[in-house]
Amino acid sequence: MARKRTGFTLVELLVVIAIIGILAALLMPAVQAAREAARRSHCVNNLKQIGLALHNYESVLGVFPPAYIGDPNVDGTAYGIAFGDANRNGPSGFAWGALMLPYLEQMPLYQRFKFEQPCWSPDNAAAASTKVSVFICPSSAGGSDGFLVEKDSGDMKHGVPIAPGFKFAHSHYVTNAGIHQPWGRTGQYAYDFDLGEPIAANGGKEAMIDGPFYRNSRTRAADILDGLSNTVFLGEHSSRLSHKTWVGVIPGAATCPRMDLRYWLSDCNGGGCLVGVHSGPDTRDHPQVIIHAPNNPFGHTDEMFSEHPLGCNVLLGDGSVRFVTETINPWTWVALSTRNQADFVDLTHE
Repeated sequence: MARKRTGFTLVELLVVIAIIGILAALLMPAVQAAREAARRSHCVNNLKQIGLALHNYESVLGVFPPAYIGDPNVDGTAYGIAFGDANRNGPSGFAWGALMLPYLEQMPLYQRFKFEQPCWSPDNAAAASTKVSVFICPSSAGGSDGFLVEKDSGDMKHGVPIAPGFKFAHSHYVTNAGIHQPWGRTGQYAYDFDLGEPIAANGGKEAMIDGPFYRNSRTRAADILDGLSNTVFLGEHSSRLSHKTWVGVIPGAATCPRMDLRYWLSDCNGGGCLVGVHSGPDTRDHPQVIIHAPNNPFGHTDEMFSEHPLGCNVLLGDGSVRFVTETINPWTWVALSTRNQADFVDLTHE
């Protein structure tokens, strides 16, 4: 008698493959959501560590660190970089992240820096390009291994590396300067950011730097009159939108939009934007009202921006971390960005 053969027919095999494909398609969104939840949790933990370090810094020194430091009253050249630039940036240029390294369990890295030299000194090059995990959000897909600091290429929308080449480590977190952009100040009013700048186009109304962090700021906890729990200190900024760093600011540098995201909509900003952002509406923008809440679709290089769905994480002054949605009322975002305007916010209703 002939032996009967067993096995799958081609039709049966195709049906099994189709079922597996359907199940995989149904399961994939859940897997991706779980992965994003883990990445977001990692990002929240980073900000909590930074918040704790900020308060330890303030406990020891009496003030929170500035966005960056620099002498606006000197002109000269160091290691191929001329200063002061149009925004009166000068040495040393070191930023908030470098100053806080001892409070982030990064004392060995801190000791590798020569803070008596400019942050762009060749002696600081190796330390300045060191990747520090607490400044990296795993959801940011635009790069995390450092970048060449750029200057404006001349068309206001593209950057080119500053010669001879200065590589700084990435930060996916930025400081909050308040409503107005310090890097947009004219030369006459770029010496002292604690003074107001009258804007003729807005009837002489003064633009004050009213956030907690800016060049040479010496903000104390007592200066946050709106309340630490009502004031944004830091927030996310994806390197897919523009490069940011924790290291410092090089005079003449620019913060330009990346080629892969809306570069046609946003211009390059000044070097101070390498470490900070603002909320708007800047007095210079009037009569237009330009507010860029987190993840604003215009893709400004000086807005908070993340690749988490629907918003970004922010660190408040009391050390708590909140997720701010991209649909937040714009004026609520403005109120959260100032430190001393008596514009209190109840985030539980946002």
